[in-house]
Amino acid sequence: MDNPTILLLILLIVSVWALGALVVWLALRSRTAPSAEIAVLQTEMRALREQLGQSLGSVSQQVRAFGDVQRSLGQMGEATRRIMELGQSIASLQDVLRAPKPRGGLGEVMLSNLLQQVLPTDCYRLQHGFDDGSRVDAAIFLAGHVVPVDAKFPLEAFQRILDAQDERARQAAQRAFVRDVRQRVDETAGYIRPDAGTFEFAMMYVPAENVYYELLCAPELFEYALARHVVPVSPNSFFAYLHVVVFGLRGLQIEENARALMGQLARLDQDFEGCQEAYHTLGSHIGHAQARYSEIDARLSRFGDRLSALSAGQDHDAGTKNPDNAAIH
Repeated sequence: MDNPTILLLILLIVSVWALGALVVWLALRSRTAPSAEIAVLQTEMRALREQLGQSLGSVSQQVRAFGDVQRSLGQMGEATRRIMELGQSIASLQDVLRAPKPRGGLGEVMLSNLLQQVLPTDCYRLQHGFDDGSRVDAAIFLAGHVVPVDAKFPLEAFQRILDAQDERARQAAQRAFVRDVRQRVDETAGYIRPDAGTFEFAMMYVPAENVYYELLCAPELFEYALARHVVPVSPNSFFAYLHVVVFGLRGLQIEENARALMGQLARLDQDFEGCQEAYHTLGSHIGHAQARYSEIDARLSRFGDRLSALSAGQDHDAGTKNPDNAAIH
C-alpha cells in the first residue's frame, strides 16, 4: 500500500471522528440550535460515511492486490533462489573442470569410451604400466608393438585466451598456452620407449575440439610436438585414426590367415608329392607285373602251341605206329 492511500485513509477517519464530535456537541445544544442545521450535519455525516465505505472498499482491493503482489514476489523469490542454486551448481562444475586431477580423469574417461566403441578389447589396455612404475593412460597393441596414448586437457590456459579483453592480453594468454602445451608434449614424449616395446611415436589426446583447434593455430607448437615424435589428436581425428588401426588389424589378420593357409598348402604339397611318389612306385610295380604277365603269357602261348603240336603229332602217329611207340615218343 502506497503512502498517499494511507494518508487519505487517515484524513477520512479523522474527519468522521470530527463530525461525530460535532454532532454530539450540537446534540447537547439541540435546545438552542435550529433543527435544520442538525439535519444538514447528519446528511453530511452520511455522505462522509458512504465515502469512507467506498474508500475502505478501495483500500481492501488495494490490500488484496498488494497480497497478490506479495505472492508474486514470493514466487519470483523462489525462482531467483533456484536460479542462484543453478548458478552455484554451474560454478561448482566449472571448478571441477578447472581442477587438474578431475579434469584429467574426464579426459581419460572420454578416451576410454572412444577406445571401447572402436577397438576390440584385446587390442588396447587402459593405464598401461612400464617397468619403472609409470603408467600411460592407454596403450594400443599393433603388430607386436605398443602405441602410447596420453590424455591432456590444457583448459586453464585456453580459458585465459577466451577471457582476454584485448589483443595484448590475448597474445600473452596464447604464449602461456604454448608453454603449457609444450610441457604436456614433453610429458607425453616420456612414454616413447622402444626398449619397452613401444613405437617411435606417441599420441597426445586432447578431448576438446576447440582446444585442439587452438593448438593447430600455433604452427610452432605443432611442429614442436612432431619433432618430439608426439602426434596431437582430437576426438574426431583420433576416431578416424582408430578406424585406420581397425583396418590395419584386419589386414594383419588376413595376412596371418594367408600365412596359415600357405603353410597348409605347403603341407598339402608335401602330401601330394608323397602320394605322387607312391603312385609312381605303384605304376612301376604294375609295369613290372604287366611285363611279367606278358612274359608268362607268351611262355604260356608257346607252351600251348607246343602242347597243341604234341597233341596233333600224337594223333597222327596213333594211326600209323604202335600206340606203345607213340607213348614212348
